[in-house]
Amino acid sequence: MTNQEEDPLKSKLEKNLQESQWLQKFKQLSQGLSQIKTEIPLTQLCKLEWVTATDSLIIHCPNPEVRDGLCKLSSQIAQITIGAKCFIIRHPDYEDVTIEPV
Repeated sequence: MTNQEEDPLKSKLEKNLQESQWLQKFKQLSQGLSQIKTEIPLTQLCKLEWVTATDSLIIHCPNPEVRDGLCKLSSQIAQITIGAKCFIIRHPDYEDVTIEPV
């Protein structure tokens, strides 16, 4: 295959990828995770896990203090619009706290 033949194929594949729903969803999710880390800095200490099947964001807290701090910010977390149907604050020693967006 010559370079002239590869370029149209490469361009078509790149165009298809850019238009794909999967990529758009991935970009939206990436922006949403950046947004929550910016708006709720305490989440920077946590592991964030997106659950695609339920469109939920699980916030894994490293310690009880971070969990307590995030629970106090639940009304702020509920205001974040990243496409999540719910936010779940999780620490292994405590029950999960579920926050539904407003």
